[in-house]
Amino acid sequence: MFLKKITTLKSVGRFKSARISGGEYGHFTLIYGGNGRGKTTLCAVLRSLQLNDPKVILRRKTFTATTEPDVGLLFDTGLSRFSAGTWSAPQPDIHIFDQQFVTENVHGGDQIDVEHRRNFYRIVVGPTGVALAEEVDRLDADATAKQSTITAEKKVLEQHLPAGMKLDTFLKLAADSAIDSKIEAAEKALKAVMDSAAISARKQFSVPTLPSLPDDFLDLLAKGVDGIAANASARIQAQLAHHAFTDAGEEWLSQGVPHIVDDRCPFCANPLDGNALIEAYRGYFSEAYEDHKAAITDMATELNKALSSTTALKVETAFKTVATDAEFWAAYCDHGFMPSEAVDRISEEVDALFVAAKAMLMTKAAAPLDPVASTTGFIEAQAKWAATVVELEASEATFEEANRHIQAIKDANAVTDKSTAQSALDALKAVKKRHTEPVLGLASNYATLLNEKKTLVDLKDDKKAALDAYDASILRAYEADINQFLASFGASFRLAECGKNYVGKQPQSTYCLRFDTSDVDVMKSNPDDPGFDTTMSAGDKNTFALAFFLSQLKRDADLSKKIVVFDDPFTSLDDFRRAMTAKEIVRTGGTDRAAQVILLSHDKFFLDAVHGLIHGANCTPFQISTSSGSSSIEPWDIEREVKEGYLHDHMRLQDFAEGRGGYARDMRLLMRPLLERYIRYRFPNQILEGKWLGDMLAIIRDDAAHPLTPQYDDLDDINGYTAPFHHDPNTTFDEDEVRTYAQRTVAIVGGC
Repeated sequence: MFLKKITTLKSVGRFKSARISGGEYGHFTLIYGGNGRGKTTLCAVLRSLQLNDPKVILRRKTFTATTEPDVGLLFDTGLSRFSAGTWSAPQPDIHIFDQQFVTENVHGGDQIDVEHRRNFYRIVVGPTGVALAEEVDRLDADATAKQSTITAEKKVLEQHLPAGMKLDTFLKLAADSAIDSKIEAAEKALKAVMDSAAISARKQFSVPTLPSLPDDFLDLLAKGVDGIAANASARIQAQLAHHAFTDAGEEWLSQGVPHIVDDRCPFCANPLDGNALIEAYRGYFSEAYEDHKAAITDMATELNKALSSTTALKVETAFKTVATDAEFWAAYCDHGFMPSEAVDRISEEVDALFVAAKAMLMTKAAAPLDPVASTTGFIEAQAKWAATVVELEASEATFEEANRHIQAIKDANAVTDKSTAQSALDALKAVKKRHTEPVLGLASNYATLLNEKKTLVDLKDDKKAALDAYDASILRAYEADINQFLASFGASFRLAECGKNYVGKQPQSTYCLRFDTSDVDVMKSNPDDPGFDTTMSAGDKNTFALAFFLSQLKRDADLSKKIVVFDDPFTSLDDFRRAMTAKEIVRTGGTDRAAQVILLSHDKFFLDAVHGLIHGANCTPFQISTSSGSSSIEPWDIEREVKEGYLHDHMRLQDFAEGRGGYARDMRLLMRPLLERYIRYRFPNQILEGKWLGDMLAIIRDDAAHPLTPQYDDLDDINGYTAPFHHDPNTTFDEDEVRTYAQRTVAIVGGC
């Protein structure tokens, strides 16, 4: 890129409506301008173009301008126009060394603060490092923003935290598919502890044996007596009926049979041999028969006991007690017992069976030798009861498992207190809460946010590692380059321990300034220790900044496509450093270096020094002049101004002092420079380049034997009078006063 010409400068700083004259700019373009004429404004225009920042120009709008800033810069690539507050074609390929560069990137005069070190770092690492650093910053900002969201979500989650539990512990609780049943069991366990007295007083499930027929009941009904004819009973009954002796007749016969002697009837004495009836009597009323009858009588007692209403009621009551106890225990455990509806049928069905069985037994008692078949009523009653027994036994079969649960509660109560049981329940409720809405959704979102943040942090760490690796090499190389330039400038210090840190998250350079073996850490500001402000002279500070800028140029791989601008780069430098600065500026525009070098200075002799070092390259000198309240840019005859400048200005001032021509406006700015050159030429080994009239007066004042001591007051008066005009050329003046001071000036330098 190459700036061919500034075509337009209106309403910007001193350039109210600048006249632009002269041809195109050369590979080296030297621009001379006194203080306050617009050099800084030109740099600002170029910086605005470089940064594409309209504010840089808009803030410099000419005070009394009635039109908006208007700038035209013609490049080899075309015209870049600033109009209506915007650039038509920004040009980023420009390097600018001026006070703003120094103040923003190197030091603030007496200190190097965090922003200086951050900007220093950005320049050192270049676009690659800046891109990595910005990516690190972006990821860090994203992670920070994500953390803000996480913090907000965490506060919402913490509102659901069980008492005494930390969030991390709560979130790590695993889901449990059986949690509801476990909570129910735990609630029952806690209730059991609370009701320990009632628990202790309650017994396990038990009922009496179910009512049932005596084992040999049916066998007895079918049984006869061996040796007794099957029809004996019928014949006896018939005989008793024939004699109308049914009441107690059988007893009478049984008592009489043992009194038969010699087989004769005790009543009629007739022989009884061969009497079938008597044989029937003897078998019927035998001991076996009596035992059989006794068994029937005993069976009646046993039947009454087995199927009595008392027995049935006792069983029924026991089952109902179990049902009541089951309701009690259900509050403490899932015992599994289910009451049977058959309980309500026990008394009725047992009674029906008893009645039917008793009727059959009475029939048997009436005819002991006759088998008694089961009646229909008995069969139905027995079947019903049998079915009921099945149901009751099924219910009773659950007693063992239920009693195991009941005993477990009793055993647990013996070793568990209320606090332990409550803690166990709370832990289970926490698990359920963790995996139930709204916590389930909140926790899921929270986990997603944490994972997203971790991803950002991991990416940031990866980018940071890449940036660290890149910086480790580039920072060392930059340190070497800066030190090489410092050595060439004859500086007494070097850059050392160049590195970086992330204080305040954004990376910043860290380094020391080494004086022999002593290091000054620019990051420390202990007022009792040596620091940047106490160890560095103004010239050292400028040299350091210039070395940094030149190192930046050296490491710019695309420098051959860029413009480099220097604005008064030698402030407070001694002769040697001024000379080296001139050489480095010329080297910057050397073969395969910058596409163009633009140098602005208020010192025409420094410009002449640079001009004298340029060989084989096009060099165009221009100057910023002022007239009618506006600065302009026009060609500048550097040869005449520098080589014959003293004599030329001397004659102009003398003509004005003697009334032979000239303008007071120009003369008021000519007196001080003429005096400065006069003193330099008269005392070349005492007054060095770069010293101005104020510095010279200090030297004279400190030396009572100085040859100019007699002229000190005049010099001091002239310096004081002309100073305001050099700071602001628009300062009002009186022509007669200017002529008076011009005469005093000529009196000092002598007529010619």
